[in-house]
Amino acid sequence: MAMVFLAACGASAIPLTAVITAPTSNAKLEPGQSVSVTGKVTGGEVKVAEVWVDGVKVGAINEKAANGDFVVAYPWTPTSGGTHVLQIKGVNDKGEAITQSEPVYVNVNAPPTAVPTVPPKPTAVPATATPAATATPAGATATPADEFANVRKGPDTVYDKVGTLQAGQTAKVTGKSSDGQWFQIEFAAGDGGVGWVNGEVVKVTGATDALPVKPAPAKPVAQVPVVPPPATSTPPPAATTLPSYAMLPYSQVFRFEPRDNIGDVPLGYNEPKTSTAAYQIYGAVRAELEITSMAGSGIFSQCPAGDLSSVSGIATNTRVPLQLPSGRLPFSIQGKGYYLFKIYVFKTDGSTTDIPLKVIVDCFKSQ
Repeated sequence: MAMVFLAACGASAIPLTAVITAPTSNAKLEPGQSVSVTGKVTGGEVKVAEVWVDGVKVGAINEKAANGDFVVAYPWTPTSGGTHVLQIKGVNDKGEAITQSEPVYVNVNAPPTAVPTVPPKPTAVPATATPAATATPAGATATPADEFANVRKGPDTVYDKVGTLQAGQTAKVTGKSSDGQWFQIEFAAGDGGVGWVNGEVVKVTGATDALPVKPAPAKPVAQVPVVPPPATSTPPPAATTLPSYAMLPYSQVFRFEPRDNIGDVPLGYNEPKTSTAAYQIYGAVRAELEITSMAGSGIFSQCPAGDLSSVSGIATNTRVPLQLPSGRLPFSIQGKGYYLFKIYVFKTDGSTTDIPLKVIVDCFKSQ
């Protein structure tokens, strides 16, 4: 029985990887210029490869190539200027992102200014606004497609967030953006009692073709593209208070390398007592790792609490700050017993969570 257990624990798995090969970081693009987002996602548990732009899913690849990889070649056309974040994710059969590429930042030049040289007549806006309000289809509503949907001041991610629409909540749809990708909803916390949600994160009930096109508010001054400096000078830092990984949707990966037995890992019994704790966390501002010991439970109920003094490479009985968004911490454990590795995560939205994994040294399931 012990031999069967060890053989099962030693089974190798296809490593989880996700990488974008094009475009490259700091690539300069023109608005309306179509580019191909290319890359690859590997891993036996990956069921779908997704393409994300500025924290919003824009496409998915459902079919694997002959070698079992997901080959990504997705056309994307930027419509607004400024810096945009591209990313590829591997999703399992539960809809969870289990691997994702490093973010790629591309710069899109500002589109031609559409401001008219002659001011419009004061009566022109009210004349078109009144019939547009009556054209809203009766009963058109929006509800989050997932746990929640961000509500913003305007139809773009550059606008400030004014709140969230939670799962189960429904809001009346009052209009749509000129490109049909965003919907204006009644929202008490928004400007003038309205807000905007992206069509990718909500389900709209009712006809959308007849929805009136609503003008977008003026974009925040901080988002107006700046004339680039000469090529010989150093570009100014991005105007943001948080690092890019903290602004991405929350996701986590925590495993032991090279042995990754779907979470917990046994060491010892003619195998090396060394391993590496590897992690990748997005959508968080801080993370800390703590190693403790305890008596085994369940199938390892006869395994004693581990000797923390035999752990080397990582401090024990204290929380060790982790470098985000990813890192690898080699360690070794010589003392027989049951150990608990736990990462405490402080998310960007102010909530917290923890990721526990166990290490069992020199203990079989039956002892």
